[in-house]
Amino acid sequence: MTHLEAQSYIMPFIEQKVPKDKQEDFVLHMRTCEKCHEELEIYYTLLVGMRQLDNNEVLSTDFGKDLDSDLKSLRSGVRHRKGFKISAFSAFVMLFVIVYVFFYAGFLARVYDYEQSTKASEQGQYYFYDSLSERTVSDGVDRIAQSDQIIKDNTFTTYDRIDGYNKMESDYDKTISIGEELANVETTSD
Repeated sequence: MTHLEAQSYIMPFIEQKVPKDKQEDFVLHMRTCEKCHEELEIYYTLLVGMRQLDNNEVLSTDFGKDLDSDLKSLRSGVRHRKGFKISAFSAFVMLFVIVYVFFYAGFLARVYDYEQSTKASEQGQYYFYDSLSERTVSDGVDRIAQSDQIIKDNTFTTYDRIDGYNKMESDYDKTISIGEELANVETTSD
């Protein structure tokens, strides 16, 4: 702020009407420039003293102290506004980041679900029990229920062991033959 600009804001300062965008520059200039500060002090003493006399108020004993107090309050107001702007901007940025992370996490979940469904559809029917016939998988026997029943009945004889071994060998042979058939089938692209 130049000397001329600072001097043009002396009257608005005394009337407490300095524009908010010029307050910081005005206070800084008055604190650093002795000539302008001296001129402000003269005007302040005259005008504030006259106002106090006109309003039948008690006349101030130290106008310099009152002037410094007004300059400090103007400066603190500027600092509070600046701090509020910084706080508001920081809060906005933090809110933006939180919203961004929230939507990004949701987006990642949707991408993951899409990838899993695509992967499942591209694998075909070979890997899923519900698409294979029960005969191919386990000869129509629920092996878990059968094992639970044997344990519950406690009737596991030597014959049952031999029969279980033979069925297991038979299932193993079927699994090997199905695997060989699948290996020999040429893959076709749809």
